[in-house]
Amino acid sequence: MVEILKQGLLITAVGMGIVFAMILILWGIMVLLVRLTNRTEKEEPAEEIDVSLPEPVVETAPGNASALAAAIAVAYALSAKPKTVFASDTQSIQTGSTWLAAGRAQQIARQSNRGRSA
Repeated sequence: MVEILKQGLLITAVGMGIVFAMILILWGIMVLLVRLTNRTEKEEPAEEIDVSLPEPVVETAPGNASALAAAIAVAYALSAKPKTVFASDTQSIQTGSTWLAAGRAQQIARQSNRGRSA
């Protein structure tokens, strides 16, 4: 009995060792392929592009800052896309199909007959 357990543990250890050795070998192959396929050329730095935005020209009276903020908020709200529903047809999700309704009716009929003798 003890010999069988020792043999089983030995087979398990050898099997796990082979699995981990193969994982390490595959890892090494991937590292080698990455090194072989990556470009080692140094790219010239791209010229710097001026990304500064021009100052907006807004002509308002001194007391109309809140009106301007409200107008910007309304324009943003009107331009925002409405949130879409995940499913295209929500009514079919709520009602289900005829096949589904028939299956549910059969389940209910089976549950109501459970425990009764004929």
